[in-house]
Amino acid sequence: MLHRTSYDYKSAGVDIKKADKIIDNINKKFKMDNLQNFAGLYSSDLFKGYKIFSCCDGIGSKIIPLIERNRPNVIANDLIAMNLNDLITFGARPLFFLDYIAANNLKGNIVQKTIENIKIIADKYNFTLLGGEISELPSLICENYFDIAGFLVGSCKNEDVLDKDTVTKGDVIIGFSSNGIHSNGFSLIRKLYNDKVMSDEMFEECLKPTKIYANLMYDLMEKKLSKFASNITGGGIYSNLLRVVGKKNNIKLDYDSIIKQEIFEFLKEKIKLDECYRVFNMGVGFCVFSNQENVDKIIEISKEYSPFVLGEVV
Repeated sequence: MLHRTSYDYKSAGVDIKKADKIIDNINKKFKMDNLQNFAGLYSSDLFKGYKIFSCCDGIGSKIIPLIERNRPNVIANDLIAMNLNDLITFGARPLFFLDYIAANNLKGNIVQKTIENIKIIADKYNFTLLGGEISELPSLICENYFDIAGFLVGSCKNEDVLDKDTVTKGDVIIGFSSNGIHSNGFSLIRKLYNDKVMSDEMFEECLKPTKIYANLMYDLMEKKLSKFASNITGGGIYSNLLRVVGKKNNIKLDYDSIIKQEIFEFLKEKIKLDECYRVFNMGVGFCVFSNQENVDKIIEISKEYSPFVLGEVV
């Protein structure tokens, strides 16, 4: 078995620092500050009284074992989750969704079943599967595999848009438990599994569908309990929360408050602790920022999402 310090995201082929540098360079060159947001904001006189939001995401290399195990339902769920959990951070509700599929070939029916499951989930969350594109790229995609990305567009009334600038010192950060790994860090998960460091049972645990927090967020918005929200995806807990408070404030977190999950306790034994928290959600799937006086109300109405006070803005 390799020494635990041998395992990091870069050794699995993913360089977060390079990706961050590319985004930073684009920001500086074109002053596109919204690249740091969870969703892009578009304003126009064509949409009087409303703001339009959009986001784009895929499910990374988690798609590889899901294809191998023929689980189009999980592929579809995770694709929607990765986009919808970003969109709702501003309080937006989804309008329509498009997908892009790049396949080596169209043998079997997993591509069709994936699209069918996307339609089922879209109906569940009241938005339209507007269309998409299927492209066969045998020179680019490995045989019998495909990759998928989703594009979600939503809207919100001007007066209901959540503004991260309203988040101030003293506000409380409430976390909601993840359903395990979700869809980030899978290159490293797959490396652990392929090196036989991770058991079949543990790997199977990693393949659970990503939790969707939309209904919770809608409930909190209707009751006007949340100032803003953060989807804990790539980059881990701290960096995704820092995207909200920006340069004006910082955050103080109580990592001991996070409800423990077996998979993350296992990862702590195999990977450096700071790398774990930089790559994985470590048990925190989604967070909201709230005034101190609303904390008890949020905890009460969100029990099915296993809430906990994660920290505060300082």
